[in-house]
Amino acid sequence: MKVLRVVTSIVLASLLFTSHLEASASALVGKGLYIKSNVTIEINGKNIKIKDPILNKSDHLLLPMRDLYEAIGANVSWDTKSKTASAVKNGKTVALKVNSLVAQVNGKNISMNVAPLLYRDRTYMPLRFVSENFDGIVQWNQAKQKVEITLNDSIGTPTPSEANYVLHMNNKRIIMADPVMVKQGRTYIPADYFYEHLENASGTWGSNQEFELQIAGLNFIFANGKNTVLVNQEPVQIDEVPFLQSGKMYVPVHFIVNALGGNLRMLADKKEMYIYLSQYMFKSDFIEKSFGATPRPELVPSATLEGNRNLLVSDNPETLTPSLIPNSTATLAQHPVTSAAETNEHRVFGWHLNKLGQKVTIGVTIQNTSKSNSIQIMNAKGYAKKSGNSWLNYDIGLPIADAVLNESLQDLESKGIVIQPGETKIIENYELHPGYTVGFLQDLDIRSLNGGESSYTIRTVLAKNNENLTLIQSEPVAIDKLAAHPRGVWPHSTISATFPANTVGSAQVGYNISNDKTDHLLTAQNSLSMINGSVGNPGHFGMVYKVNIPIVNPTWESKTVRLKMAGRGGLYNGAVKMNGQVYLIPTLKPGTEYVELPDFKMNEQTATIQLEVMHAGGASLPVAIYVETR
Repeated sequence: MKVLRVVTSIVLASLLFTSHLEASASALVGKGLYIKSNVTIEINGKNIKIKDPILNKSDHLLLPMRDLYEAIGANVSWDTKSKTASAVKNGKTVALKVNSLVAQVNGKNISMNVAPLLYRDRTYMPLRFVSENFDGIVQWNQAKQKVEITLNDSIGTPTPSEANYVLHMNNKRIIMADPVMVKQGRTYIPADYFYEHLENASGTWGSNQEFELQIAGLNFIFANGKNTVLVNQEPVQIDEVPFLQSGKMYVPVHFIVNALGGNLRMLADKKEMYIYLSQYMFKSDFIEKSFGATPRPELVPSATLEGNRNLLVSDNPETLTPSLIPNSTATLAQHPVTSAAETNEHRVFGWHLNKLGQKVTIGVTIQNTSKSNSIQIMNAKGYAKKSGNSWLNYDIGLPIADAVLNESLQDLESKGIVIQPGETKIIENYELHPGYTVGFLQDLDIRSLNGGESSYTIRTVLAKNNENLTLIQSEPVAIDKLAAHPRGVWPHSTISATFPANTVGSAQVGYNISNDKTDHLLTAQNSLSMINGSVGNPGHFGMVYKVNIPIVNPTWESKTVRLKMAGRGGLYNGAVKMNGQVYLIPTLKPGTEYVELPDFKMNEQTATIQLEVMHAGGASLPVAIYVETR
């Protein structure tokens, strides 16, 4: 399972760079080969001009050989007979051969993901491989459609960052007091940041040259200036070299993240580093993705809403801007309730991005509008994640879906509080820095204490200047008509669909769920709260989608049933529970990638496979579920 996590983390870490390249390739010029016409290449802060076309093959950029090597300051020689380019920079030699996936770096064979190629009598080289093997750091800037390369020309000398980084350790925001160091293209930080900000972690000095770091059952011993690390007392050779700086042991971030299973993102322009360790981020394991096309599915025939927990969605405006939020306080969404029931069940789902240019507080409040009846918050549970990253499905959506399906929402401090008539209390609040997104889900049971009719209003509210959240009782701001994210209240937070019975031995069949046609039951028109507008929720954000798959086995022989899941819109990921076990779905490209759920062994004449699905966010639904017999 550890291997699966590491492989998954590597795949996930590469998706941001590669998927954006694929999405904007402008002209197909060969099998899997595109001209990339709208990308900018920046090296050490300066844009470089490329006369010939930039190519994209298998989601990797390739540049003309001479232009690339001149830009990074390497001397290159060309062997016409073998079609090999040998480049030298700072005593390091990198040799690449046309159409070969094996390069030589200082005489050592290194595998590549894409080979150099000839195009229009020009030799093209893979940008990332060449740059990183000449000690560069390569970042993809999605907003600017730009590749940003930082070259370190001082081999062997760590280069400190120019300003303090903000470190996000599993979404925990930390202002670093120590510089991030780069050595031969590798990133290092003091070991302190791992053991001081992670549970089940510790750090001790073995001597003044050795540091022992323990994280989640793994024991690392790093020695100053040595590339041999003891991992659980077994020696491991690594490419990086730990070192002492200002009395602290600087350890290689990539190595630790890969060893534990996770991913690392560096946003050099924002001076931010994101470290995700799957063991801390998620309770469940990722399913390994498979590659290949899946057939066109049918729409799920029908679906129904079920359960008594209603759903308040606060996702519009998703992007909070001064034009949409002109005042210092605002109500983002609300749900007025009048009920004769003793207990009412609620779910509050929120998703907001702070583009207001200042830190704000977002909270969930409840105002008791009754004149005589007190209410009590029962069984208050929730889960929230914040991120300044653009990879919001992984940062926020997946952890929430994982927690919901595992029934591991955390108890809120508001559990058990009593709200008297006319009183307003805060259920939960979140500080949100500029450029950050918060996603949260709260399940609340509200009980009438006096046996009479209860009357109250649930709100999501915002304060720019630390205003008292309980005093914010305005009507919701107008919806953002240019970005149709959901807002409204619906009487159920669970949807259920039953597929037509599948007979073993029949052809593979697939059905789309969340298809916005046959199962769009949360519309703007049937929202229970429509003040200042509502927007439907066809993607079922904040909802659990239950799927029942009846299987008929007339043979009475033991059969194996396999289920596949694939995105049918754009990039897709989420969480799925199959017969009680939760799995995470990595980011899937539509039409080319899918996941296979564990085989279902069937020995009876009839059986029903039960799935529960929760989407991680985004707007590229639906997702297809395929059934086949092995």
